Amino acid sequence: MLFVRFTDVPDTRIQNYERLTFAEAVIATHDLHQARSEEGTSCSGDFRLFDQKDELLYRGTFTFGTEGTYPNLYHQVKDRVQRIRTKKEDNAKKMWLLDEIEAETPDDYKRQSVKPITTVSSTYQSRLTRLQRRLIYGAATAGILFTSLFTATQWFIDKEAHAEQVTGGEQVWLDAYDQALQGQESSLIDLLERKDRSEEEDSLLVDLYLAEREDQKALELTDDPILIETKLAGLELSDKERLERLQDFQASHPTDEGAFDIAVLERNHETVANTKDVEWTALRISAKVTAYLYLGDIESAKEWASKTNDSAVQEKVDNYQDITSTIDGLNEKLKNTSSKDTSAREKIQAAIAAEEVNLETILYSD
Repeated sequence: MLFVRFTDVPDTRIQNYERLTFAEAVIATHDLHQARSEEGTSCSGDFRLFDQKDELLYRGTFTFGTEGTYPNLYHQVKDRVQRIRTKKEDNAKKMWLLDEIEAETPDDYKRQSVKPITTVSSTYQSRLTRLQRRLIYGAATAGILFTSLFTATQWFIDKEAHAEQVTGGEQVWLDAYDQALQGQESSLIDLLERKDRSEEEDSLLVDLYLAEREDQKALELTDDPILIETKLAGLELSDKERLERLQDFQASHPTDEGAFDIAVLERNHETVANTKDVEWTALRISAKVTAYLYLGDIESAKEWASKTNDSAVQEKVDNYQDITSTIDGLNEKLKNTSSKDTSAREKIQAAIAAEEVNLETILYSD
């Protein structure tokens, strides 16, 4: 039997340091991930996976909610362990671990039953998120008839060594996958467009359309302009490029969310602070807090920071207060320093300027 211990999870709905069975940990991560997603918030915590003898088998970080990639711990451990390259002498232990998580996970939690995340992960590699890459593997291997977990896993780990097991049709999917990881998504898009897709594959296709700047096609697939706009706002682009994409989309498909996200990028703090009725994702709550801080409304910033358990948002408020307090103290010191003491005044002014730079960094650290 496998056991899990979580550490540094800021949400009390999961108890840190408690020894959970793997099944209990899967259910707990699933429930908290769903709850956080519905709340529009996210948080992360470390976990360690042990066997009955408390031997450490695997360690990692799980992200819950809007910034998360996996619906529960089963999916993360399975995906990550399968992609770890090991020496031949370690493969038996690896296969045993994969067998154990399959046996100990309730069937209902092996399915991707959580609603697609509306914000795009900040971890981009070759313009595809980890979620997308995992879904591509699923699409690429849908027709491969492997008869054992060992064969399937080994093929994933070193597909070249098992190239003889891949048919021509399956190789087409794998080639499209490889091209997509290099930023050439068109082949994979073509394959997905021609097949009967699951909800997950539809979600993947939407993200691929957005990666190819095919925003209208993404909208036609979902018929949900708020979803597409939210995904656009979360893309890993420069502020200038993201603003241009949002402005173009807003011109043809105006939404309150679009107006808000454009105001964030334009640093229109009054508009951001005064906006009330939008879909509040973690990114938008953080932007709301920043706007209030910039306007000097600490109490409103604190109120909005309380709407998310994202420690980074609360830390921003705390740091802002610390720096502004330091600046106030320096200004008071400057006021009480003789105008004749030029050297002392210059040092104080330089310190104030440095703290103001720190303040700007705090406000726009996102």
